[in-house]
Amino acid sequence: MNRTRIAIQGGPASFHDAAARQLLAGRSVETVPCTTFRSLCASLQQAEVDIAVMAIENTLAGSLLPNYVLLQEHGLHIAAEHWMPIDQNLMALPGQSIASLQTVLSHPVALAQCSGFLQQHPHLHPQETHDTADSAKLIQEQQLQHTAAIAGKAAAALYGLEILAAGIAESAHNHTRFLLLQREQPAIPATANKAILTFRKPLHTATLTLLLSLLQKHQVELALLQHLPSSEERGDMVAELEAEHVEQLQEAIAQVRPLVEELQVLGLLQKAARPLTSASEKETAAIR
Repeated sequence: MNRTRIAIQGGPASFHDAAARQLLAGRSVETVPCTTFRSLCASLQQAEVDIAVMAIENTLAGSLLPNYVLLQEHGLHIAAEHWMPIDQNLMALPGQSIASLQTVLSHPVALAQCSGFLQQHPHLHPQETHDTADSAKLIQEQQLQHTAAIAGKAAAALYGLEILAAGIAESAHNHTRFLLLQREQPAIPATANKAILTFRKPLHTATLTLLLSLLQKHQVELALLQHLPSSEERGDMVAELEAEHVEQLQEAIAQVRPLVEELQVLGLLQKAARPLTSASEKETAAIR
C-alpha cells in the first residue's frame, strides 16, 4: 500500500502528528518531521512530501499570523481544517519531583498556554524548543535530570517519562486548528462554506467600508480580519469568510477582488466544527 508522505512540525507523538493522522484517518501515512513551519512549507513546495499539516490558531494563544504569510510566500493551498483538543502535561524522568526541577522545555506556544502554571512555580525556568514531543525525546535521550517537558500524554508514553502534573494549560478548553495543505489547488467541495484569503488592504477607509457591506449583502460572515506581519510594511491582511453556500462566497470574492490588491484565495473548504469554549455556548448548543 502506498503511503502518503505528510510534513508536520515536530516529531512522533507531537500534536501535529496526531492531527495529521486524524485528518487522514483510514489512509496509510508517513509523517515527515520538520523543525520549523517555514521548512514544512518548503518541503511541500519542493515536492519532498505529498501534503502537509500546519497549525493556524489556538483558542488560548490566538491566530498564528506568520503562518498565513508562509502560505502566501510558498503558494500553497488549503484543502481542509481540523480542530483538536490539546492536552498539556508536565513530564520528566521517573523519580523526579516538581520541587527538584529547574528547567522546563517546550514549544513557545505551549509555554504560553501554561503561563499560569509556570507563574505558580517560579523556580521553573522555561526554555523554548521547536516542538513539545521532541522536548520529551531530548530528556529521554540525554537522561536530563532536573529538567521537564511540557507535552501531550502520547509523548510521555513514547519516551518513558512520568507525568508530574496533568492538564496544566490556562483553560481546559485548549484547542488548536490545523490546516491540511497541498501544492495544487484542490477541487472545491460542494459543501464548502468557508473561504480563507489574503489581500493588500484598501488605501481608503471608504473602500474597506464598501468591502464589508458587500459581504453583508451576500450574507457572508467575516469570521477573521487581521493585519499580517510583513517586513516590507505592505499592509497585507488575512480574512476568513463563512456563508451557508459556496456560491455566496464565490460571488462575494468576485465583487471584493476589484476593491483590493493582490487578492489570493488560499482555500475554499468546509468549515470544521469549532469547539465549545464556554458554559453559555454549551447551553446554546444544547437548546439547538
